[in-house]
Amino acid sequence: MQLKIHQYGELIGILFLLASTATQMFYLAPLDRDIQWRLTAFTVQQSAQIQIRATYDSQIAVLKQLNAPAAEVTAVETKRDAALAQFRNSDADISDFMIAKEGVENYLQIIVIVLFAVGSVLAGLGRTLDMLAARRVAES
Repeated sequence: MQLKIHQYGELIGILFLLASTATQMFYLAPLDRDIQWRLTAFTVQQSAQIQIRATYDSQIAVLKQLNAPAAEVTAVETKRDAALAQFRNSDADISDFMIAKEGVENYLQIIVIVLFAVGSVLAGLGRTLDMLAARRVAES
């Protein structure tokens, strides 16, 4: 049995549909999960930054109210700055990742949509031509 040209088109369309599904399942979904995890981590880090800053600021305010030596206040300020500096690196890492992956995700979404659309059209056209051919055979 030899396949007709529209049947090859239908097979290619089905392959495009499978390719779009595979791209979505094996790359876009994990990438989206990775982005969501990083955004969650970023939110937690932002909350931790606020809490650390508030804690150190409260400690500094208490030391100043108690007329603590300037060296002690300076030491606490240095600790605060060191703790907050660790978060600045994390903030930059997350923003760099988000900027790098945003373009990739957008292009892949376009590719998935195009593959799905072309695959659907080819598969539908192949089915339609097959049904028309079967109808012609039945009428004759």
